[in-house]
Amino acid sequence: MPGSGALRLGPVARKLINPDKWTHGYPATEAYSKELDVLLQFADEKPDCLKRFVPNIESKNTKRDEALNELRLAYLLENLGFPVIGWDPPGLGNKIGEFLLDSPEKIPIFTEIKSPGWESELTPAEIRAGRTKLPKYIDLEGRAVGNWEVVHRCISSPKTYPKFTDNQSNLLIIADDLKLSLHESLFQVHGALYAPKARYGVEGFFTTNQYENIGGLGVFYPVSTGSRDGLEYRFIVYENPCALPATKLPPSLLKYNNTFTCYVRGTERRGS
Repeated sequence: MPGSGALRLGPVARKLINPDKWTHGYPATEAYSKELDVLLQFADEKPDCLKRFVPNIESKNTKRDEALNELRLAYLLENLGFPVIGWDPPGLGNKIGEFLLDSPEKIPIFTEIKSPGWESELTPAEIRAGRTKLPKYIDLEGRAVGNWEVVHRCISSPKTYPKFTDNQSNLLIIADDLKLSLHESLFQVHGALYAPKARYGVEGFFTTNQYENIGGLGVFYPVSTGSRDGLEYRFIVYENPCALPATKLPPSLLKYNNTFTCYVRGTERRGS
C-alpha cells in the first residue's frame, strides 16, 4: 500500500521528508528506519545537501533508491576520509558525475555511481506481463545469474564511460539492487575485470587500455543482517592497472581492495 512505510519512519525522517509516493513498504524494518534517519541527519548538516536529495528521496521507488545509494556512499566515504567537496562535478562533454571527493593525498576523485536494479534482469516478456509491479522476490522464482555482464554494462554504457576525462582521478561505483547482489558474487566481478577472454568471451575490462580513463571500480552493498540496530555497508575497490597515470586512484582508496564493512547503527558508525 502506498505510504505504508511511513508508519515506520524515525523522528528525523518524519520531520524532513514526505513518503506518500513510496510503495512496497520501505522502510521495511527498524534497521532501515534508523539508517534513513542517519542519512537524512548527515545531509541536513551539509550546506545545500538536503534540498538536493529530498525531491528524489520523496519520489517513486527507483529514484528514491538511487538517491539513497548516493547518500549512503557520500556518508560512508566521508567517514573513510574522502569527504565530498563538490556535487554534480563536470565531466567530459558537459556530462556530470555524482560527486567530487577529496582524499588524504589531496587528489580530487571524480565519482560516478550506477545503481542497476533487479528490474534490469527481467525479460521483455516479464516486463510486458507486469513483473516490475510485483515484489523483488517471489517464492520458487529462479533465474540464471550473469553478474559479470552487469559489470560490463555499467562500465561500457554510453551514459557512463564517456563521462570520464583523461586528466583526473576517476572512480566508478556500482551500488546494485540485483536479485543476487554483486557482493554475493564477487568472483564474477573479478572475472569481469581481470579474466582472460576464454572465461566470458571477452577480455576483462581492466586488462587492456580500452577503459583507461577509469582508475578503479568500487562495489557497494547495504545489507540488513536481521538486527534491529542498523545496516551493514559492504565496500570494495578494484584497481584498474591499465588506467592512465592521471586517472589512477590514490593509494589511500586502493587499500580497500578487500571487503570493508561499516555498521550503521542509529547515529553511530563502526568500521572493520
